[in-house]
Amino acid sequence: MEEDCVRSHSRLERIQLSAARRLPKLIFSPEGSEKLFTHHHTGRIMEGNKKANPSSRDLISTLPDDVLCYILSFLTTKEAALTHVLSKRWSNLLQLVPILDFDDSLLLNRRMGREQTKVFMEFVERVLFARVKNSSPVKKASFKLSHLDLHERFDRVPLWVKRVMDLGASELCLSFGGDFKYVSFVLLYSDLKSKALVNLRIGRVYLIHHDGTFPDSVSHTLTTLFLDSVQFTYGKPGFEAILSAFPNLQNLRLHESKEWYYWDGSVSSPTLKRFVYRRDDDTSGPKPCVKFDTPGLAYLEYSDVVAAKYENLRLDSLVEARLDLLLTAGQIMRKNAPDNVGFVPGDVSTLFKGIRHVKILCLSPDALDTLYYRGGEIPVFNNLISLSLGSDRPHGSPYIFKKLLPSLLLKAPNLQTLIIKGLGHYVKKGWEVGWHLRLSLDDMYDALSSSGLKVLQINGYEGTGEELSHMERFLGTLPHLEMVRVTHKGVDDGERRRLVNDLLCLTRASPKCKVQVMKESA
Repeated sequence: MEEDCVRSHSRLERIQLSAARRLPKLIFSPEGSEKLFTHHHTGRIMEGNKKANPSSRDLISTLPDDVLCYILSFLTTKEAALTHVLSKRWSNLLQLVPILDFDDSLLLNRRMGREQTKVFMEFVERVLFARVKNSSPVKKASFKLSHLDLHERFDRVPLWVKRVMDLGASELCLSFGGDFKYVSFVLLYSDLKSKALVNLRIGRVYLIHHDGTFPDSVSHTLTTLFLDSVQFTYGKPGFEAILSAFPNLQNLRLHESKEWYYWDGSVSSPTLKRFVYRRDDDTSGPKPCVKFDTPGLAYLEYSDVVAAKYENLRLDSLVEARLDLLLTAGQIMRKNAPDNVGFVPGDVSTLFKGIRHVKILCLSPDALDTLYYRGGEIPVFNNLISLSLGSDRPHGSPYIFKKLLPSLLLKAPNLQTLIIKGLGHYVKKGWEVGWHLRLSLDDMYDALSSSGLKVLQINGYEGTGEELSHMERFLGTLPHLEMVRVTHKGVDDGERRRLVNDLLCLTRASPKCKVQVMKESA
């Protein structure tokens, strides 16, 4: 018994230390009888309590309730509950912690099997229903559920969600795991009725209205919604029901994975400011039509197979667009085929015209390929000040990159910053093999010489001879360049000095040009 108590107390000490290490502003001395420090953003550590009671070794327990609850909020709810055995001071703090994190994968004893799942469910309900709404509200609740069977999910989870809503939670995360291929949980819009909910994230859920019609407004306060592999009725009411249920939505993120494709391609919302759509692969083929009726949208991140057509694009407020567009083999091969020989739709010229007012544009290698094969004439981007090309995992055609870069520079007369990710991939020798094409680089450097670019950033620089040769042309051609930022992957100090010296020795067309070499962050 004594050994068990020692082990338990040792574990609780580790939990306390773990929480302290996760705190962004408070740092506790490991010597309990010494000092309490406050860490400021300037990096200096100011002494916050010069003299501590030498007879006390538990300074943490002397802190106010709100500070202790702040500490506990960095732990899972299961870990926070363990602290009640430390002393009477900690016994009731769990009921005051504003952040609840329930994860059934953190079972205490897996050998107990289904009995342990029952213990987990009873623990969740004991924590939730012991709360008093006005005196101990919930700010954020997270449920990560992988071990509950379907009956347990349908029987218990709606009660938990409703209770969290009743306790005034402003943020809810609800995700399901396990081996259920399709529907792992059915969530009713009415379960999310709330006057306080602001941020909602749900994953692997079938979201429906009880009678299949458009739901009434569920939450006027919800502004951020993340749907991760969420199924809803395809077609009407379908996705439109979500926008109807949350009429003041500003940030919407959709992630669709294999066998979880349910967005029909249409978004219509006067309040939406950010929209992110990503899907993992192209197994379900192109969407028939994509529409963005979003006059207030400022940020668009769109990763998908190229749709058959794009229409009703109201994107006049768009500031930043990040496109990762994937072509099917048929869309590439049938680019200019007439109808009578199997024309395959998929023209993105309308999409690029729709985003022509952006200030920031990021195109993946696949998006560049799409623009080349299916883009038609590139529109003028008068507002564009920052252009990013490539990706952290370079792929795509070097020929297309070099073919399109001059056109993009000429169509962006006010461009100030050019970011190239993976330059080494686009300049390596031997890329012409298989293309049977030779490309003169004169057009590219002519476009550079007439450009007003002030900042050139090269990510993933390796310092090869081909890269250095192109850097020489960049620096020697751009007349208004003020800053060259080069990021490189981890190399030793000697290799870094070589990269810096090689770049500093290059002739620069602009006398104001400075060179900065930085190591890429992990």
